[in-house]
Amino acid sequence: MPTSTAFPVRLRVWIALILALVGLGVGGRLLLRPTAAERVLILASHLEDGPRDLGPGLAVLLGDLLEVLTGATVIQGQAPPSASQLANLPPDLHLVRFTGRREGDNLALTLAWTTAADLQAGRPWHLDAPQATEPQRALEHLVQHWPLTLRHRQLEDLVPRTPSRFWRLLDGLCVQDDHTASARLPESWALAQEEPTCATAWTVLGDHLYRSLWVNPEQAGIGLSSRTHQVFQKVMTLTPGHPRATFLWSLMLTDTGNQSLALKHLQAALRLRPSCPDLYIGVAYACRTSGLLEGARKALLRRTSLLGTLDSPSSWVAETTYLYLKDLATFQRELTRAEALHPDASILFYRGYLALIQGAPQAAYQHFRAGSTTDMTPAPFQDLCRAYTAHLEGRDGEGLRELRRVDEVRGKLRIPDGEWTFKEAEAYALLGDTDRAMECATRAFVQGFSCAAWYEASPFLEPLRKHPRWPSLHRNIRERQAELEAEFPPSTFEPRGPLAL
Repeated sequence: MPTSTAFPVRLRVWIALILALVGLGVGGRLLLRPTAAERVLILASHLEDGPRDLGPGLAVLLGDLLEVLTGATVIQGQAPPSASQLANLPPDLHLVRFTGRREGDNLALTLAWTTAADLQAGRPWHLDAPQATEPQRALEHLVQHWPLTLRHRQLEDLVPRTPSRFWRLLDGLCVQDDHTASARLPESWALAQEEPTCATAWTVLGDHLYRSLWVNPEQAGIGLSSRTHQVFQKVMTLTPGHPRATFLWSLMLTDTGNQSLALKHLQAALRLRPSCPDLYIGVAYACRTSGLLEGARKALLRRTSLLGTLDSPSSWVAETTYLYLKDLATFQRELTRAEALHPDASILFYRGYLALIQGAPQAAYQHFRAGSTTDMTPAPFQDLCRAYTAHLEGRDGEGLRELRRVDEVRGKLRIPDGEWTFKEAEAYALLGDTDRAMECATRAFVQGFSCAAWYEASPFLEPLRKHPRWPSLHRNIRERQAELEAEFPPSTFEPRGPLAL
C-alpha cells in the first residue's frame, strides 16, 4: 500500500507526463502546419530578341518557377502600385521586374526586386545583373540569389537544356489567343519532342492543344483530345502537381464532363502548393458545373484571401458561381471588374444575359451588340451574342438559324463544354424552339453540366419545365449531383480538408 507521501509524487509525475504529451501535440500541429506562403507580384517587363519582345513569355516562365520551386502566391501585374495602392499592400509582398536581351543564344538578364515596405520607405530596388550566359545557367543563378525560400529543387525539369530551344519556348509562352495557339501546334509538338524532360515545353503544348480544341474543328480529329490528356499526364510525371498544367488540365477535364477527376488532380496539386491562386479557379469551375456551389464559393474566397487587395478576375472564365447561387449583386460586380480587364465576348454576353434577367432589355441589347462584332472572342460567346441580338431585334428565325449553324460547327469539336451547351439550350428556349432547347439541355447534362440549382431556376428555361421530357432529365441531374456530393461532401472544402480551403 502506497504511503501518503508517495501519492503526490506519482501524481506530479503523471501531470508532468500529460503536460509533455499535450505540448508535443501542440508543437506537432505547429510543425505540421504549413508556413504562410510568400507573395510575389511580377511586373510587366521587357526582354529583347531583335524586334520581338519576349518579356510576357519570360514573366510566365518566372511565375511557373516561383510557384513550383517556392510555392509562392504569384500575381502578374502591370505598372508598379501607386502610393495609395502601396499603403494597402502587405509589407512583405515581393515585387519583381526584369530587363534583358538575347545575345546569340545566351541570356543577359537583370532582375530587380523589392518589398512593399521598402518601396513605401523609398529604399532602392535590389539589382542582380550577372553577365550573359546560357539561359539555364542564368536561371540557376537567379534561383540561387532570389530572396525566397526554396521548397523544391526541380529547375532542370522546367527549362530546356539546349539554349536555342529556350528562345523557342519563350515564344510559345507569349501566345495568348486560341487561333495563334492552334497555328503554332507543329512548332509546339516539335519543341516538346526535342526537349522530352522539360515540363514547361509539355505545358506549352498542352495549353496550345487545349486552345486548338476550342477553335479548330479540323485539328480536333479523333484522338487529339486523348493526346492532350496524355501531354498533361507527361507534365505530371516530370513535375508532380505543376500548378499551371494542373489548372489547364482541370479546365479541359471539366469541359469534357469529368469534374470528379479534375477535382482529384486539383486536390493533389493543392496538397503540394496550397497557395497558387489559379488552382482555386479550377476548383470553382469544376464545382459550379457539378452543382457543388458551396465548394465553388469557398474556393473563390480562398483565392481572394491569397490575392488580397491585388485580387482580380480570371481571364479564363466568366465566374458564374454567383449567378447559380442567385447572388446577382455579386455576379454583376464581378462582371464589371472583368469587363474593365478584358471586355471579351463572354463577359459582354453575361452582361446582356444579366440585364435580361433584371428586366432591362435595352441595356441587354447594347451588350449583345458589342459582343457580336467580328473582332470579339471567344467565338462561341460571339455566336450566342448574335442569337440574342437577333431575338431582341425581333428576328427570332434568324437567331434560330444562327444557333443551328453553331450546332453544326460545335458537333465537330472534341471539347463539348456542357456549361456552354446549357447556355445554348436557354437561347433556344428564349427563341421559341423548346424541342431543340430540350435536346441541348439533355446534351449539356451528358457533357457534364449538372448544376441542378440553375436548371431549376434559370428564367430562360421556364418553357422547358413544362416539356414532357423534363421530369426524366431533372431526375437524372439530381441523381448525378447527389453522387458528386457523396464523393466530395462539404467537409472536403473545409480548412482541414484535402483542398485546404
